[in-house]
Amino acid sequence: MSGPKVVRIVTREEIIAICERQIAMLKAAVAQWQKVGERNGVLAPEDIDIANTRVTAMQQLLAADKFVELQKQVPLEIGFLTSDVERRVAAVAERKAAARKEARQLVRAAASLSSALAAKGLVVPPALLRPETVKQEELRQAVRQGFGLLQPSTAPAAVTDRQRNLASRLAGDDKRSTLAEWLAGQERQLADDPGLLIVERRYEELHALDPEVSQAFADRLDKLATDDSNRRPLLIDSLALDIGNAHKAAVAKTAAIAELRGIEGELKYLGDPTVEPHLQAIARLLQEKADLPAILGEIGSSKETLLALVERRAAIERRRAILNGLSDLGYEVKEGMETAWVENGRVVLKSTKTPAYGVEVGGNPSISMQVRTVGFEISGVARNTVGDIAAETEFCGDFSKLQARLAADGGALEIIKAMGIGTTAVKTFALDSEASSISEVRRATPGTMSRQ
Repeated sequence: MSGPKVVRIVTREEIIAICERQIAMLKAAVAQWQKVGERNGVLAPEDIDIANTRVTAMQQLLAADKFVELQKQVPLEIGFLTSDVERRVAAVAERKAAARKEARQLVRAAASLSSALAAKGLVVPPALLRPETVKQEELRQAVRQGFGLLQPSTAPAAVTDRQRNLASRLAGDDKRSTLAEWLAGQERQLADDPGLLIVERRYEELHALDPEVSQAFADRLDKLATDDSNRRPLLIDSLALDIGNAHKAAVAKTAAIAELRGIEGELKYLGDPTVEPHLQAIARLLQEKADLPAILGEIGSSKETLLALVERRAAIERRRAILNGLSDLGYEVKEGMETAWVENGRVVLKSTKTPAYGVEVGGNPSISMQVRTVGFEISGVARNTVGDIAAETEFCGDFSKLQARLAADGGALEIIKAMGIGTTAVKTFALDSEASSISEVRRATPGTMSRQ
């Protein structure tokens, strides 16, 4: 048992609001995941259905009052969406980089075949003369046609057994691996620089994240792929640095946009008129494809408004929960006490069970509150230490009931510090004082707070 207490409260309404905001963030994360995935063609309808099913599952947890499970699960769901889209983007980049390498090898194959045909004195298909300007499928057809002209019996020495084997297979099969094998054996082939392959892959990752930004590097990459000058290594390093910086910025911007969409979802859930300017600003930033500093600036500003509004609403719910709970336990709660608490920092409630005593509640609900038994100065009624201790003991029991009530609703009332019963004098107030203008008659003797 304990006397005066410092407590912290979390209400059911506050927890539900937290869960609703988390679900709003999850919906925003799904929308961002879907947007990036559809832009890169890596999502099937069933993937989207599964993601929406997970949102529904979180809503069902909320409906079942499984608040703790929901608050643990939602961050995991959001984390999965983030890693999943990164994995899908990386896979797209890998495939496109491989396709670039294959296309480059096909151009080299066409050039080699063109030389072989010319050396034989045969007519070179037009597509083989300028292979870099021809669409890939058209170039494949030309390669098949060219190999068909090179009969094994009349093939020049420059055509190897491997080339003949490739020609035979190309006639009925268009396997990319076959072209790659043949290119690997060409004496005239320019070996692919590992640095170029890395740059191409990073370029494709950048393109998946931000197609517009990647376009600034497209021409440089195309020219570099066919460059065999001494400056090639230097050009590769320069392009790698530029694309690397752009990729880093794109990753940061993508993460910021995801966070901004999450905040937008939270603000929409709150539905308060004060957040409307932020919602308009966010919509404008997303539509205009703003730069990173502008997005980060709005994130900071929106967060500040969001947290202030959440704390204000939580404080209201906490005051209301305490006053309603005490009212149910037999303490007089008058109209305007919530306002008086805000204005004066405390309110005093009279007990209907023991008229000479009551309880004082005060402090900032967003941080901590103080609750303690108080006595009233009543003409003709003498109070003593024994009565004060009995009143403190009675309120201690009421406080336990209040804790149980809040816990049953899904909230919590936690004791941070407590003084023992009878360790400090009970404060006394004039009985006819209004809660909004309480006048203390006798100060309590300071005591030493102890942990409970």
